[in-house]
Amino acid sequence: MLILQQYIQEVLFRQRICVVPHIGTFSIQHFPARYNAGAQTLLPPRDQVVFTQSWQDDGSCLEWIALKENLVPAVAQRKLEKYIEEFKEALQPGQALELPGIGKLQGDFAGNLHFHPEELPVDPSDLPIMPILREDPAAPTTSVPVVAPTTAMTPVEPPVPPAAAPVEPVMTPEEENTLEAVTEGSIFKWWWAVAGALILLGGLAAWWYIGRQAPVNIPAPVVTRDTTKQATVPDSSAVATPAVSDSISYFVVLEEFQDSLSAAKKAVKRQSWKQNVVMYRRDNRYKVAVPVRSLPIDTTSTLQENRSKFGINKAYLEY
Repeated sequence: MLILQQYIQEVLFRQRICVVPHIGTFSIQHFPARYNAGAQTLLPPRDQVVFTQSWQDDGSCLEWIALKENLVPAVAQRKLEKYIEEFKEALQPGQALELPGIGKLQGDFAGNLHFHPEELPVDPSDLPIMPILREDPAAPTTSVPVVAPTTAMTPVEPPVPPAAAPVEPVMTPEEENTLEAVTEGSIFKWWWAVAGALILLGGLAAWWYIGRQAPVNIPAPVVTRDTTKQATVPDSSAVATPAVSDSISYFVVLEEFQDSLSAAKKAVKRQSWKQNVVMYRRDNRYKVAVPVRSLPIDTTSTLQENRSKFGINKAYLEY
C-alpha cells in the first residue's frame, strides 16, 4: 500500500495525472482567478486535485514498479496486483486512507470512493478590491446676473482659409543627376542581394538532393586471365575472394501510435529511464523503436533479445 501512495505522489505532481488500475484516476486541475462580489476580493488562480473512479490503464504504474524494484514485467505485474488488493482493503467502509499532500480517500458500503482533497498552497493571497465612488462637482454658490440682449444678434462664422496648394520642390540639374545615380545604385545592389540569395538556396537544394540519393554500388573490377600462359601455371590474380557480409542498420519497433503527441510522450518517458529509443514516422504511424546495427544473420536473435529486455512480445523489426 505504501508503494502505491509513493507512486501517486511522485507521478501526480510530475505529470499532473496519475492512473491507478482498478482504483481510479487522480489529476490536477487549474482554476483561474475569480471575483468574490460579497467580500469584494479577487481570488487568485489555484490548482486542485480531482479524483474519479474511471480509469484507463496506460502501463505507467506497472513500468514504475518494475523500475523502482528492478523487476521483470511478469514479476512486476504480480506485485502490482498484490499492492492493489492491499490498497482496496485499506478502503473498507468507514475507513479513510491518507494520501499526504493530496487528500483522503474513503469508501462506502456501495463500493464508491469519496475523495476529500487538501488545499494546495496558493500565492499570492486574496486581493481586496474597493469600489471607487465618483463625486459630481458642487454647484456654484454665487449667482451671476444675466443681462437680456436688447437687440437680436446674428452669429457670424469666421472665414475659412483656402487650402494651400502642394508645393513641388525645385531641384537643380546637378541634384537630379545625383538622385538618379543613387537610385540606380540602390536598385543594382538590391538585385545583387537577390541573386546571391538564389544562388545560396540552389546550392543548398543540390546538396540536399545529392545527400538523399542512395549510394551507388561500384562493381568489382573484372579479372581476366591471360590465355597466352600455359594451363599448368595457375593465375593467382584470378582467384576470387569471397565477399564478407557487412552489418546493417534497422529498428526494433517497441510501440506504435496514431498521433505524434502520444509517441513523443512515450519516447521521452523511456529516455528518462535510460533507454536508447527514438521516434520516427512511417506509413502514417508514429513509432518508438530501438536503433540496432548487426549482421544480417543476427537479426532474429537481436529481436528476441530486445523482446526479453523490454518485456514486449509484439516488438518487430523494420528496415
